[in-house]
Amino acid sequence: MSQPPHHNLFDSRGNHVLLGKKVGSGGEGDVYEIAPHRMDVLAKIYHKPLTTERQEKLRLMVSGCNDDLKEFAAWPLDLLHTGKNGPVCGFVMPRITDCEPIHKVYGPSHRKESFPNADWKFLIRTAKNLAAAFYIIHKYGYVVGDVNEGNILVTKKACVRLIDCDSFQVQTRDKIYHCEVGVAQFTPPELQKSRDFKMLRTQNHDNFGLAILIFLLLFMGRHPFSGVYKGTDDMPIERAIAEHRFAFGRSAALKAMSPPPNSVGLSIVPGEVSSLFEQAFTESGLQSWGRPSANDWWNVLDALEKRLKKCPTESVHTYYTDLTACPWCTLENSSGILLFLSSDTITKIDVAAEWQKVLAIKPPGPIPEISPRKYRCLPAPLTPEIARALRFRKVRQAAAALLLAISAGLTWWLWSGTYSTKDLAGLVPAAIAGILLMYPGQDTAEKKRRKKEFEDARYSWRLWERKWKAEAGDAEFTAQLGALTALKGRYEAIERKYKNALGTLQHTSRERQQKKFLENCFIDTCTIPRLSENRKAALRSFGIETAADIAPYKIMSIPGFDSVLANELMNWRMQQESWFIYDEKKGVSASDVQGLIHTFQPKIRPVERELLIGIEKLHTIQQKIFKNRVKFQPVIEKSARDLAQTHANLSVFALTGKLF
Repeated sequence: MSQPPHHNLFDSRGNHVLLGKKVGSGGEGDVYEIAPHRMDVLAKIYHKPLTTERQEKLRLMVSGCNDDLKEFAAWPLDLLHTGKNGPVCGFVMPRITDCEPIHKVYGPSHRKESFPNADWKFLIRTAKNLAAAFYIIHKYGYVVGDVNEGNILVTKKACVRLIDCDSFQVQTRDKIYHCEVGVAQFTPPELQKSRDFKMLRTQNHDNFGLAILIFLLLFMGRHPFSGVYKGTDDMPIERAIAEHRFAFGRSAALKAMSPPPNSVGLSIVPGEVSSLFEQAFTESGLQSWGRPSANDWWNVLDALEKRLKKCPTESVHTYYTDLTACPWCTLENSSGILLFLSSDTITKIDVAAEWQKVLAIKPPGPIPEISPRKYRCLPAPLTPEIARALRFRKVRQAAAALLLAISAGLTWWLWSGTYSTKDLAGLVPAAIAGILLMYPGQDTAEKKRRKKEFEDARYSWRLWERKWKAEAGDAEFTAQLGALTALKGRYEAIERKYKNALGTLQHTSRERQQKKFLENCFIDTCTIPRLSENRKAALRSFGIETAADIAPYKIMSIPGFDSVLANELMNWRMQQESWFIYDEKKGVSASDVQGLIHTFQPKIRPVERELLIGIEKLHTIQQKIFKNRVKFQPVIEKSARDLAQTHANLSVFALTGKLF
């Protein structure tokens, strides 16, 4: 059975309802504007016919509507019927504008884009207002049931609005109209295994999801059950919830959990706040009313908001007054992530002044050259016995050389004649020479000892030489200086782009003032005879609300608008333009400059932080090099002298080997 056409809609009083343009769509239905001139409300029309039970639930919600509920929620205001007194096919609800989903508040990246002026105080106030919204829902006996980040919107003033209220659990004395959906990451442990959620939900169940959302707001989007698990198996968030593995809690280590890297812990909030988190996420919360209520959260968050102070280093940072240091500065420095945007300038430093600090750091220069070749050493003297043995060895070597020459000549002479057994006589001198050379003598042991000393000294020298070059050389300093130079270039490039963009704003200030002027000239004030109220509604449906929106191609794309009417509208726009007066004193608006700051600040601040850290590192490297040169130079020089000396000691035996 298909849903009836949307033009046959009536409210509960029998009045015909005309839908405007579609502004949203979901799994259950579509959301439309109500024409004409109903900018304060919207209509939700379901895709499929509703069951009798669902229609009864909506009737109960409409009858229970009051000012408190309308302040915090897109509550059903009236029913929409297919035909007069026909079945319910939808409902009318308040129109909520200028809001963003709550995840764009607590996630640093989204927050810098959607809420650039938000600080931690803003997040606390959002959490407090969220608790107030839940308090009102619970006060009138309703249960949200499907608590999740997609059903909560936040305004630029930290006000909270709940949407998709038709999924709430409604209960009468005789019947329960269930909430049959849920999101695992916000579902309490006792409901984690549920498949259809068709069960009695309680406010204590809601309080679990509320505590999750408050934790996300206060702790930069970190989920309380997402941490580092010490086990070998997987630990998804829903399992961690079911097993009460609160990663930031007092008993986290006992449950093999710890907070994720680059996060802050419960120490940044007062004890009364951390105690509520412990109560909400541990086994004690399973008891009826075991978890903190919305009112409990409002009280402690209100007290926390009044006990904040500004960071002396970064004015946009606010934190709990009892802390001795700003946790956001610490987290930004360790993670390299900019958590909050400042509204004054894109940078906190004077890069020229900081670069003077770099230039003031004296380069260590090339490493002092130390080499065994620079040392001229006399050989250690030999004992008289070894000296005689060495002289005798030289005599034997000379005699052996003479015998080898004789053997070679005799052999050549004998082999040049006819072969006979006498030819072997030429080898006799060679054999005697071999005996003379193989004679050990008393100097052999001394030579072996000196050779070992030389090889040990050479091995030690090579080790110390590598250490000397690595830890006392200037390669690390030069590399760090090069990295800083590149960072300075990146910093200056971003700064140039910012100044160019600011210059563009200044050159186009007239056009921007004129655009703002035209944006305040609403179509409703246009008195063109052919522009009826219905046509004005059609213009608004196509996004044309002010003179600034008017363009011929836009007008011609709307059914029922011809070129004549398009020209009349363009003439009306030009008439509004003729009344515009440029104010030179205004120049570039503060909001436009702030928009540029918020665009460029996330780009330049990480480079700025890296540059400051890099300057400190350069100074540390320089000091380390100077310290190592003083520390190691005597040792290196001694190693070089030892090698030169052992080389000289071995040289008395002629066969010294390679020095390096």
